[in-house]
Amino acid sequence: MLKFGVKSAVLGSAVYYTIDKGVWKDSATTSALYEDLESGVSPYVGELKKQIPYELPPLPSNDRVSYLFKYYWNCGVKATFRFLVDLPSHTTNAATKAYDFISTSLEAPPPSPTSQEK
Repeated sequence: MLKFGVKSAVLGSAVYYTIDKGVWKDSATTSALYEDLESGVSPYVGELKKQIPYELPPLPSNDRVSYLFKYYWNCGVKATFRFLVDLPSHTTNAATKAYDFISTSLEAPPPSPTSQEK
């Protein structure tokens, strides 16, 4: 319960801070906030890049990200509707298997050989 409370407090603080700074306002305010953040962080990033010998690959272009987002979104929509189209047959198969299992379970077991000898 304490762990949940701490996580909720951190999340609430983060949301409050972003609202207070204007992240969720119009795009001009968000852009100005980004510029301020970038100018404040850039000296530290430069120092960090000098200390870390690994170079990160460049980020994909906006066109590529947009294409990938649309592609995977469409794949998810197609898979969802394929599932919905096949749902009646899946339901029928599941009901048939459940009925067969229950009917075989309720049948009287055959007499065991040891009970006939007694």
